[in-house]
Amino acid sequence: MGHGAIEAPVRCAVVGYGAAHVFGRAHGRWIDATPGLEWVAVCDRDQERLEAAREEFPGLETYESVTEMLAHADIDMVSVVTPHFTHAPISIECMEAGKHVVVDKAMCLSVAEADAMIEAGRRNGVMLAVFHARRHDGNFRAIRQAVQSGEIGEVFHIELSAGGFRRPRDWWYSKKALGGGAFYYWGPHAIDWVLDLVGERVVGVNGFYHKLVWHEFDQADQTRAIMRFENGCVADVSFSHVAAVGKPLWRILGTKGGILDTGAGGNQGYQEEITAPPGGSFQMVQTDGEERVETDVPYLESRWLDYYIGVADHLLEGGPVPVTGEDGRRTIAVFEAAERSSQSGQTERVAYEMEAGS
Repeated sequence: MGHGAIEAPVRCAVVGYGAAHVFGRAHGRWIDATPGLEWVAVCDRDQERLEAAREEFPGLETYESVTEMLAHADIDMVSVVTPHFTHAPISIECMEAGKHVVVDKAMCLSVAEADAMIEAGRRNGVMLAVFHARRHDGNFRAIRQAVQSGEIGEVFHIELSAGGFRRPRDWWYSKKALGGGAFYYWGPHAIDWVLDLVGERVVGVNGFYHKLVWHEFDQADQTRAIMRFENGCVADVSFSHVAAVGKPLWRILGTKGGILDTGAGGNQGYQEEITAPPGGSFQMVQTDGEERVETDVPYLESRWLDYYIGVADHLLEGGPVPVTGEDGRRTIAVFEAAERSSQSGQTERVAYEMEAGS
């Protein structure tokens, strides 16, 4: 359901202006670049970060607490750009106050939290959208276009891998209770890409988690989820801090060819730019019988702004939510199934995947 009763501009606040990746700043700039949206407020517990926001964007209202902001700021929507363990409570507080919410990835820590967030949105008649804007990376846009146009036939096998051999950084992402686990850093992008690309229900997940080297941290050193889809496609997604030998980012096999992509330059300019020009290419092989043709396919433009354009279209014109709470919950449910499987040694089902209408 759309929320076309709102009048432009939609007044927006950003919660979280941390220095680590400056994602809050990026969200604010994307909001301000979107017709129909206006960035008016920022909230952060750190006075130094609020001062940084005021210096760069003098017109912003600044608040030290979400409760204070909700009580005093004239806002319609809140973008939550804070550590994962705070996503659910902050989002729910904002929705209970009648505000629309965009919550950064990972949506939350558990399916139970995702359920509570979705219910809060329904109960209060407001939008809950999950910020999976990396669907608009130039390399993924080009890969999706090639797959959807049938360039390599029917896709039956996907490998997606990232990481290296390095000690995790000592910060909240590396604490399982705060970040969710090793998969919750890069994994939300990866699982969302696969779910979007395949477009089928997941019938089972096998997970493999290894804890072998970095014992000072309480999360896995390597995580792997093998997803089997209703149409028979299999996707193998892994993230590692103990991979001394790397792999390409993407390896995709279809009945008429395949795709190999290192991902180099695929999202160059992310966080700093509103959009970005193509930054590289992927290798595509097409087959005709035993003959094969190899082509370097240029990436497309990275269009991260399209996410907030979709948000504005939903709120002002009644268009679809760009990534719904239910979409975000699917990613979290895959993480949970993979971890259960790593413990049980069995294939695990994904919450909600096989229910009617999911």
